[in-house]
Amino acid sequence: MADQNLSAGATTALDDMFRSDPLLGSLGASLVSWSSGAATVECEIAEQHTNFIGGAHGGILFSLGDMAMSFASNSHGRIAVAVQLDVTYHRGARAGDCLRAVATERTRSRRFGSYELELRCGDVH
Repeated sequence: MADQNLSAGATTALDDMFRSDPLLGSLGASLVSWSSGAATVECEIAEQHTNFIGGAHGGILFSLGDMAMSFASNSHGRIAVAVQLDVTYHRGARAGDCLRAVATERTRSRRFGSYELELRCGDVH
């Protein structure tokens, strides 16, 4: 469910826009859910997502998180873009692993929002 202040039409338009994200499709990822200030994206790591040492490339991990955050921050029906994103990788992933990126809004003002992003690895489907 989207922002409660959005009309059904606006919610449908946002959902269509989010699900048609070109990068989402090209990475083989899917938007699992989104609501006011939150979003979840999943992807199974494929061979083309790995780096030369066989681990999931940091770029795919970052991209999944960035997509989840973009859906969460735009869930209020107002265009929002990231101004800063910091990432700390605590463990790697490999081909065949399922990743889930969960973005949750912590604070939001008229000009800025703060989001917590968690990437989870394992059987998340």
